Amino acid sequence: MKIKFLPRKEIDEERWDRLIAESPAETLYPYTWYLDAVSEKWSAIVVEDYRFVMPVVWKRKAGMKYIYQPFYTQQLGVFSREYVDPELIREMLRILYKKFRFAGMNFNAKNLVGEKKPFLVDDKSNYVIKLDWKYERQHKVFSTNTKRNVRKSQEYDDLVDHKVPVQELVRLKRENDVIKRSEEDYRGLVKLFETIQDRGAGKIYAVRKGDEVIAAAFFAFSKTRAIYLLSASSPTGKERRGMFRIVDAFIRDHAKSGTILDFEGSNIPSVARFFSGFGAQPEIYQGVSFSRLPGTLNKLR
Repeated sequence: MKIKFLPRKEIDEERWDRLIAESPAETLYPYTWYLDAVSEKWSAIVVEDYRFVMPVVWKRKAGMKYIYQPFYTQQLGVFSREYVDPELIREMLRILYKKFRFAGMNFNAKNLVGEKKPFLVDDKSNYVIKLDWKYERQHKVFSTNTKRNVRKSQEYDDLVDHKVPVQELVRLKRENDVIKRSEEDYRGLVKLFETIQDRGAGKIYAVRKGDEVIAAAFFAFSKTRAIYLLSASSPTGKERRGMFRIVDAFIRDHAKSGTILDFEGSNIPSVARFFSGFGAQPEIYQGVSFSRLPGTLNKLR
């Protein structure tokens, strides 16, 4: 097969994005505009004149080039209109191994990466629901605990609001974040979400108690999926089961649409229980890493 490693400027955007849209693994992350928004640099492996493509997001550190998985981009890997042979994936990995000193990247759920040295492979869990049914039938598959929490959330006179500005969602996240982030990170988050909204691909669901936003989530849409890209709750929002209210409202609004509601994880048991409580099923994808660093530098990576 004819395999090329192309810099970003040489990628045919129209052909690339059309292939992504027609791939069984279609999702938001590998579209050119989204990769441009979440990364400083990316290149690609292109096989047989856009029969198979693989985005490669990378940086340079201490003069060494390395591959990483950008924030808010759960899965990348190889995309095609057809089945992707694991041997082709191994060939692509061998190319990357020669070009980069180390890497950590996630392939998509349609890719199968066989574990073989020097590559380390780790299975990860995503949770998804395909919204094929009318709401009443979809609600029947909710767990008993989820049904109870949805009922409790509806006992309050809180409003579900779709017109919350991105800045308000990010402020709620900043004030209640369990991860320490820089102000630059939050500014980048605002820019990313506004970019998604500018393309008509993003929607915020929020719960208001009076004038106060107590819970909110950002859903990002591709051709086949709606990704639960970010959520945030205040202590009051958690007490009033705001996120149960939001996910239930989203499912109600998109029932029978055929959209795949993609929760983006998780390997954390309590979070996985929240997702599976709505009827979401696990979907395995694989993380792959390698390193050509000396042992001492590898520890500092």
